[in-house]
Amino acid sequence: MNKTRAKVVAFFLFIFFGMLVLKLFNIQVAQHSYYSVRADKQQFDTLFVKAERGSVLDRSGDALVYTNDQYSFFADTRMLNGRERDSVVKLFAATFNKDENYFRHLLDGKKGNVCLWKKADREKALELEKTTIDGIFYEADYSREYPYNGLAAHVLGYVNRNMVGISGIESEYNDILSGKDGYKRVERDVIGRTITVDDDESEMPVAGNNVQLTVDKTYQQILEEEMFRGLEATQAKSGVGIIMDPNTGEILALTNFPTYDPKNYNVFNDLERKNIAVTDIYEPGSTMKSIVMSILLNENLTNEDEVINTENGVYKIKGVQIKDDHKYPKLNVREIIEHSSNIGMSKLSERIDPRTFYRYLRDFGFGMPTYIDLPGEVPGILRTPDKYSATSKYFMSFGYEIAVTPIQLISAYSALVNGGNLYKPYIVKRISNEHGNVVQSFDPILIRRVIRKETSDEIKSFLTGVVEQGTGQEANISRVSIGGKTGTSQRWSGTEYMKDYNASFVGFLPADNPKLVCLIVVYSPQKGKYGGTVAAPIFKNTVERIVESDLNVLPHTVTEENGQYRINQRSVFVGTNRHVNSYADPENNDKDNNSRRKENTTTRSTMPNLTGYSVREAVSVIAELGLKSKVQGRGRVVYQSIPIGTNIEKGNTCVIKCQFERNNGKVN
Repeated sequence: MNKTRAKVVAFFLFIFFGMLVLKLFNIQVAQHSYYSVRADKQQFDTLFVKAERGSVLDRSGDALVYTNDQYSFFADTRMLNGRERDSVVKLFAATFNKDENYFRHLLDGKKGNVCLWKKADREKALELEKTTIDGIFYEADYSREYPYNGLAAHVLGYVNRNMVGISGIESEYNDILSGKDGYKRVERDVIGRTITVDDDESEMPVAGNNVQLTVDKTYQQILEEEMFRGLEATQAKSGVGIIMDPNTGEILALTNFPTYDPKNYNVFNDLERKNIAVTDIYEPGSTMKSIVMSILLNENLTNEDEVINTENGVYKIKGVQIKDDHKYPKLNVREIIEHSSNIGMSKLSERIDPRTFYRYLRDFGFGMPTYIDLPGEVPGILRTPDKYSATSKYFMSFGYEIAVTPIQLISAYSALVNGGNLYKPYIVKRISNEHGNVVQSFDPILIRRVIRKETSDEIKSFLTGVVEQGTGQEANISRVSIGGKTGTSQRWSGTEYMKDYNASFVGFLPADNPKLVCLIVVYSPQKGKYGGTVAAPIFKNTVERIVESDLNVLPHTVTEENGQYRINQRSVFVGTNRHVNSYADPENNDKDNNSRRKENTTTRSTMPNLTGYSVREAVSVIAELGLKSKVQGRGRVVYQSIPIGTNIEKGNTCVIKCQFERNNGKVN
């Protein structure tokens, strides 16, 4: 009996050890790779490290948006005993100045990982890194920061919660800004604590490159504030403002209203986030007249002395009635532009062959994208000659039956006044890495010559007349020569034209050699409807402040007269049969400036207080005192290197630092 029992036990032991051997064989030999991977996963872990997103800078290098180094802290409750929990609670309460019960509540009854604090700044993170409590770990939790709030929102765009660009520059240059994520290979113990980091198997993240724009922060601030004021005053539905360098295609400022805050993009609707400067089209109205007039002049189909019968403001042709807002029996070609005569333009447009008409408009960039480096651009509408009706050219000559984007129109006007050259508009100047080394630069791209320089000069002369004595007088700035054109067009509902208007003005300065072109479009103003009374004042207020803040806009010299020094800024226009000589002299700006500057003459022996002066005022005073000046920044003086009351030593250099004042979106 005992032998039988022993045999049974031996049999089952044999079976057991046989199965154990088979299992070990299966683990060690047959499925070695599988179990090796499982063991490796339990012992080793790969942690992904997010790359820091690059910054977006203005043309001077000031950050318009950057990534804030923030960190989120977690606790693994499985690794914390009672004493360690108390230590964690006290540590986080002291670090973040929070009640201990707040953190105790987060940890009580929780299993696994618990987020104790989201988006701690770098300083707090460094404090917490010193702790030796097991179970506390952190992850990079970057966020985008906008030091100027919503400034240039439609240019910059925004990123989603995963730091992926959704619109604007953030989207267009997402791959460049994103960088390359890294990872860390870590070894853990049996309860999940990190023991070591394998540097050989890890790869550090590569920060994204920085994108520097052509946008001038000061211009952008001025344009946004004046657009907001203008739209508020006219109770308009929306508006677009663009400032461009006509000689390069660089966008110096671009804004849309309504606008939004990129940091809190989710609380704004699609319309507010849409960049209508490139995504929406409109019929440009009378701003198209200058373009059509340049075709006539370039093809020698008219000259400025030719007189056209303008029918006292009412003209019927081919069954269609065309009207002028101002009734004139006759006007010469120059006056047709100055007084914006629809009738005059209609009659002149009959002389242009349809194919020639279409070719020129196409050459000016209408009916195709400009390929500006912003997403969502549409090509506009320019019909081919075979789709013209009997009256199409008439209406197109004063801005109907053609639809353009604001970016197309300002690009065309830049060609109109820069000598006839169409440039590709662009908004990114260069790309640099995290160390500041330039990776890629962007230069102006000349697309084509559209009209002769002589034609361009003649059109500039006409457009100067528009501002001096025509429909654009509200854009006139004393002592600065301005050219421009007004535009007013009825809005199309889809079935008919409504009693609702788009008012626009596009202007340039200085008139003889334009450095800036500025387009203002106001959609659906409730107070006023004409470009000359709605949009032109916004243009005037914008460029007046730009001239005041930036000495480089107009030519300037320092002259001495009877021992007195002064700054002269002038714009001299020499056009066909026209000569305008005007000065922007701070000595004669206004009574307040006069009274202030009288205190600062060459007879003074001590340094005055220049705080709050404009660049022009300060440089003028410094010159009068026999000193040299060096200007840093733009706007108004906030610092001077020679202290107030210091004895003046002629020939020394006074450094002044200037900045554009801004307080909650209002001008100080």
